[in-house]
Amino acid sequence: MTRKKKIKVSEIPVTFVSEGHQLIGILHTGESKRLVILCHGFTGNKIENKKLFVEAARVFADGGFDALRFDFYGSGDSEGDFADTTLSHNIANLKDAMKWGKERGYEKIAVLGISMGGATAILTLAESPADVLITWSAVPDMEQLFDSYIGDVKKIDPDIKVHEYDGWLIKKEFWVDGIQHNIKEALAKITVPKYIVQGTADAPLFVQGFHSFRDVVVPPADFMEIPDAGHTYQTPAHRRQVIRQTLIWLIRHF
Repeated sequence: MTRKKKIKVSEIPVTFVSEGHQLIGILHTGESKRLVILCHGFTGNKIENKKLFVEAARVFADGGFDALRFDFYGSGDSEGDFADTTLSHNIANLKDAMKWGKERGYEKIAVLGISMGGATAILTLAESPADVLITWSAVPDMEQLFDSYIGDVKKIDPDIKVHEYDGWLIKKEFWVDGIQHNIKEALAKITVPKYIVQGTADAPLFVQGFHSFRDVVVPPADFMEIPDAGHTYQTPAHRRQVIRQTLIWLIRHF
């Protein structure tokens, strides 16, 4: 039996411009023509919790798919202040990351987003199609999310311009912009293959949202629950499971 030749993978810092701002990323490349773009969550970055995205990108690249993990505007190493970020900025950033991939010569692009990155991926692909969509613990509804963490945004004192959440400053524009986006409505427009993943030990908002996605999604779509996993798949076993299952799905559908 002939042993499969191991792919030589390089990890290369990259930059690209979105809305006039420099964004920073890491490209994991084995010279594949297929690219997976990873979108981090709210207050996250291109590494993600316990290096989830680093591990995922390396596994994907070893499996034959190049992977780009990057920081949205105002996050990680990218230009801007976190307080100035909005979901609309994230959508614009992802569109430019996809454009960067196409200009680099990738023939197929997959988009994977976790939490608010999952919402960003859904909202973006409803407007700018990629070849497949993958979400891990996607935010299902922005207004419900804000209500869970900062209270009813419609009742917040209009004189309050900045809110502090877990040490992060959030400007009023963030939630005003966020509630304008309908994630489930956007998901219903996406016709490419979809892989929607959720940990069963996540907060009720996310678990219930995962099940509500089944009511609006257009086939083809696969749903995967990771038993006892938290929002960012914090344990080594859960990280290995979500990454491995996603790679298997990518090999079959991408």
